[in-house]
Amino acid sequence: MAKLHNDWLTEGIFDFEYKKYIVLDYLQHINGEFTSNRLYPYLQELKLHLDACQNLQANKNAIRSSFPKTLKGIDISSAKLVYEDTLHDDLYLSELNYILDFAIPRFSKTMEEGVDRFSEVGENIKISPVGIVPLRTEEGYLFFLNSYERIVTIFRYQLALYNEMRERYLKTVLIDSVRTSIGTTIEQIKIDLTRKFQAWPNPATYVVESKYDYPLQETLLPVVQRLMVRQMNVA
Repeated sequence: MAKLHNDWLTEGIFDFEYKKYIVLDYLQHINGEFTSNRLYPYLQELKLHLDACQNLQANKNAIRSSFPKTLKGIDISSAKLVYEDTLHDDLYLSELNYILDFAIPRFSKTMEEGVDRFSEVGENIKISPVGIVPLRTEEGYLFFLNSYERIVTIFRYQLALYNEMRERYLKTVLIDSVRTSIGTTIEQIKIDLTRKFQAWPNPATYVVESKYDYPLQETLLPVVQRLMVRQMNVA
């Protein structure tokens, strides 16, 4: 299963065993992507599914707690009154409870594994400024240097407003890929970009070097986007 639909809880057969199969199949796919160091969009999708399940469980519990309770007896050992819910789960709610109780801890565990891999990738990345860093760093260029093939992949970046996770994020656009040489250095590439895009006379420019050959689109780029936002120290 390549993707878990947002309405996976309600679509198809509403049955615990069926939904259990759906969850396990999805997580098997996600674990395979994480093992291959492909983190996005899978880590973000998993976070959305986990939040949705937790919110659904919390709201369901809030509705239950708002219903009146009847006095059942007295707990002598704790000297407290014991109440009984007047709202009892019907078959649908019972099945939903089973599904959520199964899915939430497994989503959470896989999410933790993905976050650990994210941190590991971040520790193996070095982000260095190219030339003088201007006062305004909210927009500029990112140079991803592939030391094995001596190729620089260039992205223009700009700090954007909030995404679906309600977080500030870095919007990026692929500009070009350039092979480095004695005459085509990182510094020279920046000079050539400045000449080509004269609206940015001194753009903030950073070169990204990775200790390992991680996938660019699925891992390096999204990890660097987050690291850059943290570096800018924006909410």
